[in-house]
Amino acid sequence: MRGARLVWVALILLTAAMAFASPGVLAKIEGLLPLSGLPVAASAATLSEHELEEINAMPAQDQAMRLLERTINHYSGAGEEIEKRADAWLGQIHSTPELSKLTDVAYFSSDLRVRAAALEIWRIEAGFHKTREAVEEIIHAAATSADRKYFFLSHLGILGNRGVEKQRAFDTLMLYARDPDGDTRAAAINGLALLGTEDTIAPLLEIFRGDTSHDLRERAACNLADSGMLSRDLRRKAVPELVRFSQDPNLDQTTKKWVFQALREITLEKIGDDPTAWVSWYGAQSGRL
Repeated sequence: MRGARLVWVALILLTAAMAFASPGVLAKIEGLLPLSGLPVAASAATLSEHELEEINAMPAQDQAMRLLERTINHYSGAGEEIEKRADAWLGQIHSTPELSKLTDVAYFSSDLRVRAAALEIWRIEAGFHKTREAVEEIIHAAATSADRKYFFLSHLGILGNRGVEKQRAFDTLMLYARDPDGDTRAAAINGLALLGTEDTIAPLLEIFRGDTSHDLRERAACNLADSGMLSRDLRRKAVPELVRFSQDPNLDQTTKKWVFQALREITLEKIGDDPTAWVSWYGAQSGRL
């Protein structure tokens, strides 16, 4: 009886100790995997020969879905497979709620290559080849379409990003970025964000600072800071101008708030809404940006 009582007391004490233990201690005791920390590999994260055989036997729509899922999860070779198969999928890939969810997840990935995979799927859904003729077709359609400018200017940016007539795409988008119609300017901003070349930084900054529409200024800010197809290195090129914006007494408070938010997102610095602190920080960088 005495021995049984001691075991029971020990179990009670152990249970109490685990109840008050930190998550890290519990993880060690129970072999649990905490959700914080560095990535822990669950598999080789590469497309196996067996899976490729399975994918090859699928209809094009299912191939695109599977390969985009794998690209989002950083499986080696998945993005290359999308690029390799994309033109053969033309006319066979259609927008569905399931595919739209996947492309949205991919487009908001922190990995620019995953975002590029979303652009390839959107291009194929729209039925555009990566050719100069397709660019000219889109430019003509944008000029003659009153209600589909957003679609055409977005795909002009996508084709430019995928390496087709980048300068032609940029020049055309800039014409629409100065249009008096707000919806047209919104379409051009999205196209510039999707294009994602260094040339797009200055016009996005100009729109951010001076467009008459609060909504369009916010869109430009988001595309400079986080959205769109600019790389992190290119986003840093906007920092000097954003620091200058922070000191501009003519900017309204909402736009100023977006300036500070953009600076924090690009630089990952934990500096508040204080222009003096940002000027001091920038001065200390001495050419590092």
